[in-house]
Amino acid sequence: ARRRGPLGREQPRQRGVALVPTDVDSAGMVYLMQAMGNQAFSPAQVSMITAPLHARLLRARAAGVTIVAGSDMYVDMGRPQGDAAKRVLFAYLEAGLKPVEVLQAATVSGAALLGMEGRIGVISPGAFADIIAVEGNPATDFGAMERVRFVMKDGKVYRAPEG
Repeated sequence: ARRRGPLGREQPRQRGVALVPTDVDSAGMVYLMQAMGNQAFSPAQVSMITAPLHARLLRARAAGVTIVAGSDMYVDMGRPQGDAAKRVLFAYLEAGLKPVEVLQAATVSGAALLGMEGRIGVISPGAFADIIAVEGNPATDFGAMERVRFVMKDGKVYRAPEG
């Protein structure tokens, strides 16, 4: 039997619903406000924007919605564009997702949503060779995601430790 919600509708998990939220963490919001010329802002102002995003993410998770990392953050934050996408991952963590949940959202959950299981989001024979290595274990120290030491895309190494 399918689990039904208060109006008799199937729950999001049974419908295969996924949420790909472009959220922002506190640090990203500070960068954005500074890029917009707002140098005088308070933590309360930052929280006023991030708190509803965090709450929505947690509600979705509680409802069984699959969280998939993604970003359409095209606002000029005065930083490299990839930094905005990375800040999305930190936003999920700041909202209350566990580091492993964030990593899954950025890998296997995205692969499943795209119908590319086994080809992306995993390290295995026959999969795309898009890999990063970080200093530390992001499952216990998510700050390790800021310490990228190796980057490979399509099997080509773009960054590797020297020596």
